Amino acid sequence: MKKILLAGGGTGGHVYPNIALLPALERRGFDVIYGGAEGDSVEARVAALNGLDFFGVPCVKLVRSMSPAALRNNLTIPSVLSRGVDAARKVLREQAPDVVFSKGGFAALPFVLAAAKEGVPLLCHESDSTLGICNRIAKAKGATVLAAYPDAKFGEFVGMPVREELFCKDRTAARRALGIAENAKVLLVVGGSSGASVFNDAITKLFLPLTELCTVVHIAGRGKTEGLHPRSERYIPVEYSDDMGSLYAASDLVLSRAGATAVAEIAALKKRAIFVPLPKGISRGDQIPNAELARKYGATVLVQDDKFIHRLYPAVKKSMEGAPMRSISCDANGKIAYFADVTMRRGVKCKDKKR
Repeated sequence: MKKILLAGGGTGGHVYPNIALLPALERRGFDVIYGGAEGDSVEARVAALNGLDFFGVPCVKLVRSMSPAALRNNLTIPSVLSRGVDAARKVLREQAPDVVFSKGGFAALPFVLAAAKEGVPLLCHESDSTLGICNRIAKAKGATVLAAYPDAKFGEFVGMPVREELFCKDRTAARRALGIAENAKVLLVVGGSSGASVFNDAITKLFLPLTELCTVVHIAGRGKTEGLHPRSERYIPVEYSDDMGSLYAASDLVLSRAGATAVAEIAALKKRAIFVPLPKGISRGDQIPNAELARKYGATVLVQDDKFIHRLYPAVKKSMEGAPMRSISCDANGKIAYFADVTMRRGVKCKDKKR
């Protein structure tokens, strides 16, 4: 059987697109294993939940700050990365994957460099409109580059992987499980696994008008429900959910950050949406073009500034009655699985030519 190692982690945005590929890869006959950061990483947990053999290696994230803690962290990058690459090379030798697929992020980088050193065909996928550090390095090492962003200046456009199970959830059953009336208007607030302080603050300050308008399902982030209003018929606070499909199915409108995975999933599900991109400085600014892309496909976009809370309620009220988003791409999962197959075969041919 053909074998593929999926690499990527640190955040759900680098993990769940990999997991979304599993059915398409299995249909093409691939045995799938997963590589990422050692320890209790999000990718280790998600790989285990999906029955995948996981191989963790030392990893370290570049912290974009000039604080003393950030500087101390960044000074460890060369030594930790070197140990990570050595460990990843050992994994590749022992597991002998036919191709490595990188979703990017610091947890994928050791496997990218190891694949280049070991001569394993390498494929990478970029979610955003510009290449992140890991994928820039992968491209320089000769990886086949795939793009989720339609107007990207690099690689082959395939779209963003979306989990097939998101489309299998029943709206009525999802609402019944949450205790939401069938005829209620529902706003789903998605701050991610870490939550979004700006969303939590806004929901607290706008609690009365929002809950008069609709039922609010609020994903606040792990350990961040303290201080929020208690659960009621019109307000359902959640720390984190492993069943986003049901929450999406129950909702009429989604308020979310503009991560590439969120934009792709919400568009594919054809939900009404309001996106609030992370400002440049807090991130590398990649969510801003993601949000603009979402706007082209029917979403509302709000800027995170000192007027955000004042703009939010009118935006929710208007968007709740507006048109849903249109899907941005088609069959990204199948296209990526195809490229994994092709990259593996081309890699073998290239190695044969060098002998």
